[in-house]
Amino acid sequence: MSVFLEAIKLNHDGGAATSDALNIRRNKTTPINVPEWVRGVSTTPEDAPAAYGIAETKGNTLTIQARFSTNEKKLMKKGVQVRAVDPSSNPGGDPGCSGGCSGFLKWLGWLIQLLVGNVLGDVKARWVSFDSSGWTAFEMFQLQHVRLWDVGVGIHTTSWRWQYREKQNDPWKDFATSDHRIYVLLEVPKAPWQQSPYTSANTQLPWTDVLDRACVWAFGATTRDQAAEKVTRNVYGLGPSIVEYDCPNGGSSWYSSGSFSCTAFLDLLAGGPGLGRYVNCSDCATIVSTFANAVGCDLWQSRMGYWFDLNELLAIGSNVWQTACGWGGFSYHEVAWKDGCTANDPVWDACLQVDGDVDPTTAPHTPLLPTNIRFGTPGSMDYLDRLVTPTTRAACQPQPGTTRQRRMVA
Repeated sequence: MSVFLEAIKLNHDGGAATSDALNIRRNKTTPINVPEWVRGVSTTPEDAPAAYGIAETKGNTLTIQARFSTNEKKLMKKGVQVRAVDPSSNPGGDPGCSGGCSGFLKWLGWLIQLLVGNVLGDVKARWVSFDSSGWTAFEMFQLQHVRLWDVGVGIHTTSWRWQYREKQNDPWKDFATSDHRIYVLLEVPKAPWQQSPYTSANTQLPWTDVLDRACVWAFGATTRDQAAEKVTRNVYGLGPSIVEYDCPNGGSSWYSSGSFSCTAFLDLLAGGPGLGRYVNCSDCATIVSTFANAVGCDLWQSRMGYWFDLNELLAIGSNVWQTACGWGGFSYHEVAWKDGCTANDPVWDACLQVDGDVDPTTAPHTPLLPTNIRFGTPGSMDYLDRLVTPTTRAACQPQPGTTRQRRMVA
């Protein structure tokens, strides 16, 4: 072989996210180096991750940078034309098929490709030249046939078969393959996630360890509200096998005291001890907003209060309708909240289910997980009425002025 693919930069402009990938890192301790793909180092898609925001890139020509080498003297003098194609876009025949099965397999292949396959399309052909030592610069390539904007939130594998030719009418020759793990987000992640400063010391760059969960939880969402709902349902669904409301310790905050102990929470999700299985409302609000914001939502953590009595509810991890832990009331309650976190703004509450029927104060109860429900005012039959008893609803007021925040990740 006379041409070699040396490296690929998907995030080649750390100051913008409109035509290339976002600034990301793996977790608190591990940055992601650029170029993401390096010959002899990147052997799996996970070795070469990249994330894109649908809203910021839509309608723009996406670009990457790639570098090549050659050990052939004649190519150093004249250069070559290079492109990369999606190996699955032109599959060969269907082995073992006869008659009408190929049509079904083609449809199945299209469906698989839509759900998890190549969203970056192909690398458009261009000519590159080599220096006297046989190396190119990092050359800019445009992408074509991009499907990034058609799929919603998700994780995909982009595979490219790299080809070159010496003359315009020569047949293409395969010379390398590269595989990449692509995170598709609705928008650039919102706070606490940051895009600058783009340095290895900035631990608030979006974590792929979080995206690995958040993109699965919000899979297929095409709007912020859809993504927030999917994340809320998945967080509530962690009970009772992974988490439960902290009745034994009085509803203490285990993961959200000060900053968000995201590393510990990810450890818990992975089967480790984390900081234990107990959570409270602040933990749930922080988890929902932080993971939803990682895929492009715009939620806050904010409290309501103070000192109010509760209708019967289903706390996270519990199957018993009761006031939380049988206490009768809360001193405060914290949820993931949208916009100004006022009575007119919707909430997402993964900590509990309320009664969704016409009378939330008495049995029988109809479970309702609060997602995109207006907080409301006494008598409006919104979130407030379903959570709080009639006689103490006036005491349960939004407190955005002192509690609206987005905890940093740690």
